[in-house]
Amino acid sequence: AGAVGFWPVAIICAAACVCLGIVQFVGSDSTFVHFFPPAPNAPYPYLGYRTWWIAWTDIGFLVLPLVLMLLWPGKHLRDCNLSWRGLRQHYWIYIVLFACVFPVIYVVSWQPAFYQFYPMYAQAGRSWTDLLYWEGLYAGQFVAVEFFFRGFLVGGLGRHLGIMAVPVSVMPYMMLHFSKPWPESYGAIVAGLLLGWLAWKTKSIWGGVLIHCTVAASMDYLALSHKGQLPWPHG
Repeated sequence: AGAVGFWPVAIICAAACVCLGIVQFVGSDSTFVHFFPPAPNAPYPYLGYRTWWIAWTDIGFLVLPLVLMLLWPGKHLRDCNLSWRGLRQHYWIYIVLFACVFPVIYVVSWQPAFYQFYPMYAQAGRSWTDLLYWEGLYAGQFVAVEFFFRGFLVGGLGRHLGIMAVPVSVMPYMMLHFSKPWPESYGAIVAGLLLGWLAWKTKSIWGGVLIHCTVAASMDYLALSHKGQLPWPHG
């Protein structure tokens, strides 16, 4: 019985490690520059790198885990918390969460470390085209992130570990935020536990996608506002 329980968990954890490595190393700026070196004296292609990073995030966190769950005998994709009903029935929880989180975001957004880091696409305030293109890309990345951490890990491991899959998923989720300002990195522990528990209870990752997108757009808007870079004066 121990062996039967061990190997499915080992497969999911090993696959998760491979996926995390792909996002970290293949999706890095150094890999992008290796394949697409900028011309001498040319400006750094910020949008090109961010598109590259999000493309590999989608591959590592969405496409590869999705293929594994589809090919794995036993209808494992059903475990991945993809129910839309869960969002329809519990959307109000995420509205309340955003209402609680936004004042904290607003206060933190005045710190230079925050508005110098966001938006992650440095030229997002150049025009409405840049800003909307970036936010669309960014939203797609959150679908992949939520599927990986709250669908593949919480749902996939949940078949074998039960609710304990939630804290297991939080450790790599927090490490994903190491490059970001430290308050956000530590806040990811609370967010990971809460969103993981909600995905477990509602069988839906879509509320997490929704709150991630609204929080991220708010953070970018506030950062651009503090820097005087909102695009409407010249976009």
